Amino acid sequence: MNQLTSQTSLGVTLLKAILPVCLIALGVAGFWHYKFKAVKVKRKPAEKVVPVVDIMKVNPDRIIAQIRAMGTVQPNREVEIKSQVAGTVIQVAPAFVQGGLIRKGQTMVRIDPADYTLAVNKAQSALAQAQADFEIEKGQQQIAKEELKLMATMSVNEIPETSLVLRKPQLEQARAAVASAQSDLDAARLDLERTRITAPFHALVLSKQVDKGAMTAVQGTLATLVDVTRYQVEVQVPLDRLDRIRVHETHGSPVRIRSLYAGREWDGRVVRTTGTVTEQSRMAGVIIQVDDPLGIGPAKGRPAMLLDDHVEAIIEGQAFDNVFSLPRTLVREGSTLWIYNDGRLEIRKVAPVWIENDRVFIRSGLSPGDFVISSDLPTPVSGMALTLASQESQ
Repeated sequence: MNQLTSQTSLGVTLLKAILPVCLIALGVAGFWHYKFKAVKVKRKPAEKVVPVVDIMKVNPDRIIAQIRAMGTVQPNREVEIKSQVAGTVIQVAPAFVQGGLIRKGQTMVRIDPADYTLAVNKAQSALAQAQADFEIEKGQQQIAKEELKLMATMSVNEIPETSLVLRKPQLEQARAAVASAQSDLDAARLDLERTRITAPFHALVLSKQVDKGAMTAVQGTLATLVDVTRYQVEVQVPLDRLDRIRVHETHGSPVRIRSLYAGREWDGRVVRTTGTVTEQSRMAGVIIQVDDPLGIGPAKGRPAMLLDDHVEAIIEGQAFDNVFSLPRTLVREGSTLWIYNDGRLEIRKVAPVWIENDRVFIRSGLSPGDFVISSDLPTPVSGMALTLASQESQ
């Protein structure tokens, strides 16, 4: 029994000593096996990628700068019509309504003329009486002269010819009475004429305050009229662009005006500036004049312009000769352009002379026939190789 136990212990001891050695030998053999059997990968040198770009050919041309501005339609002339005499309104014109059109010289309102007709008749009678008194006084003066001559022949002493003896003051008084009566008659006739209120110009009735049967007082408001022969649009223009605009009453810069809501368009011209600068935006006010805004005269058939409409004005400014017009997005950082030059990138400095919303005008830095790159490059380096998109597609 003891012998069997001793043999078993010896076998376990030998197993513990031999097993680690066998595992280590097996691992070393596996390492060398896979080392010599591993697949070897050969690295290829990286291929050089040439950026592909789109280009546009540029040539100089004559360009007219455009200045865009927003504004509001306003009346060029607006007047408030008031009554110069009091009375009852006995007649109004059919067109004397809000939004109605009244021709120049057309009667809009008539006030009862009865009282003023009587005043004219009374003044005429007073004038006739004054004229008669004046003629009588002239006769009296002639009699006074004859009497003075007679007295001079009968008297040994010289009788002086005084103005009072010759009734000159009385004659002047009679003459003044005639002039006063004539003035009263003229005033009465003027008041009678004022019972008929006419339009001072071709007008749009913006508002009216009286109707037939109404009583009006002196200086009572009858209506507000707007001259329809022309309207004006006031817009705000940046100060650095004001010098590019021609300001003149008859030869100002042409303007194309477009309604922001209705899409209607009109032609106008820049006639003057407001002479002020806005406090917040520091922009100059410019007045644009539009003739025949309702299309009822020379521009018959044109859409009617509405007051207080918000519009966009495109003003024709200064003309530039021999300039290149490019999309504004092609001008890179530092006022540079990317030029395609015989398969290479050239970064060229340019000098814009005018910039609009989406266009830039360049006079120096470009030559006729240059190819401007319109594609984006992630890391542009002057002299780098380029490929044209049109060549790649072939």
